Amino acid sequence: MTKQPETVSPNETMEEVRQVFEKRGFHHVPVVEGEKLVGLVSYTDYLRLVRSVFDNNQEVRSNEQVLHATIVREVMTTDLLCLSKNDTVEDALRIFKANQFHSLPVVDEYQHLVGLITTYDLMKVLERVFVGEQYPID
Repeated sequence: MTKQPETVSPNETMEEVRQVFEKRGFHHVPVVEGEKLVGLVSYTDYLRLVRSVFDNNQEVRSNEQVLHATIVREVMTTDLLCLSKNDTVEDALRIFKANQFHSLPVVDEYQHLVGLITTYDLMKVLERVFVGEQYPID
């Protein structure tokens, strides 16, 4: 789990999200208002916005114009499934498998962001368990 991941506010522009993706190499950016988690922006959300530059129904604009003109609140996903800080790796695996997610925010009882767990984090757990063991792929 990434503890205290970099976040953005819902009133920032998508340019701020782009900078987090570029500088930090993240694929998901939690959106917080005050201390409360209110949304998440994925790299897929970002790409969908950038592709809108090529939408024939809109005037031609540059990526930079689109990113500076679009507020995070307009793009973020707000209907989030979250883990509590007391949940287990098994809980995370079940949610990832059932929903085909790639990240899950971890929150406390007040919906304050504690961290972000990704499928990559789960791969690291599996590596610790299985390294040195010979298991067939199928």
